[in-house]
Amino acid sequence: MNILLSIHHNLNKNEGAPGVTYQLYQEYEKLGHHASIYSFDSIPSYVPNKLKSFLFPLFFFLYVKINARKQNIDVIDASSGDAWILSLFRNRKKKSETLLISRSHGLEHTVHDSLLDQQHIGNVKLSWKYPIYHGGIRLWEVATSFRKADGCLFLNDYDLIYSIEKLKINRQYSRTISNGLPDYFIDLPVNILSIEKKDKVHIVQIGSYISRKGIFYTAKAMNSILKKYPNVELSFIGTGCMAEKVLEDYDPAVHNQIQVISKYEHQELPILLQGKHILLFPSLAEGFGLVLIEAMACGLAPLATATQGPLMILKDGYDSKIIPPADYESIENVLNYLFSNTNMLDQLRHNAYETAQQYKWSEIAKDTIHFYEKISKKEIG
Repeated sequence: MNILLSIHHNLNKNEGAPGVTYQLYQEYEKLGHHASIYSFDSIPSYVPNKLKSFLFPLFFFLYVKINARKQNIDVIDASSGDAWILSLFRNRKKKSETLLISRSHGLEHTVHDSLLDQQHIGNVKLSWKYPIYHGGIRLWEVATSFRKADGCLFLNDYDLIYSIEKLKINRQYSRTISNGLPDYFIDLPVNILSIEKKDKVHIVQIGSYISRKGIFYTAKAMNSILKKYPNVELSFIGTGCMAEKVLEDYDPAVHNQIQVISKYEHQELPILLQGKHILLFPSLAEGFGLVLIEAMACGLAPLATATQGPLMILKDGYDSKIIPPADYESIENVLNYLFSNTNMLDQLRHNAYETAQQYKWSEIAKDTIHFYEKISKKEIG
């Protein structure tokens, strides 16, 4: 197959959705297919970055129209909203028409609902411009791209059901599919040592330092925890911001217990997580939570919110502890419990490691190719 992937970001393999797209590209090539990626990097450099997001569907449409026949593209696997213009100008009755798949990396509509909830209780202040594009036009574009696609892929059941019921997508040609781990995360030689009560305990939060990742609730809980337990350390990895922005949310008395790493190379993450024990994952909305399985593969036990993605991956009390979203008191209570029950923490870490081994990009890529083939042959029923 000749497969064209799209992602409305710069192609940074160290970041979430772009990294997923890059991993799929690599796995498709390993399976003997020809794959290519259209991203922000494909748009002329003179176009300002802020405009690239808005104009991406148009540039992508023009690229496909110019190159589809020339390159004989079999499948277009487009991130949500990327192909909404393309989808309006297709002749789906033509047998030679390229297969169009729309892929969610976390459904914008469910994230939108979460943001409105947080604004209602005063934890997020949305710009006056938000309802115009991101909370308006963009949601229509995404919905159109799913309705007009030949097949749709989602990361969790909630987003799939939401799209069937509210966006009116074709149930027959839609399914969930996981993200995965590259080979350098599989079967790591992790040595999970028992923790004594006075030992250092290392907690990590991985990802952008933005409100959707639950940073408000992390700060509320961890200011208290760090003061109570001098042996506890907190690391933020991949914040995308300077350490000062993180530290301003914390009491100066605990700054010496906090480490901030703003950027990292993806292959370095197993090294950065050596000696760490707990992954704090307080996201308010999450399509999958790739860092969950990455940290689990490194022997960390997740403390995660009951959002769409984590609920597809985790089993509370077996390989993780699951808490309600937007609840800093639950974060404190669970951490207090784990610090007092280190045997439970050890067992969670062991089980989390085993769970993570199920998520291999090589297998997920094969499943996705099989989905393309079934959609193409109209064999799904």
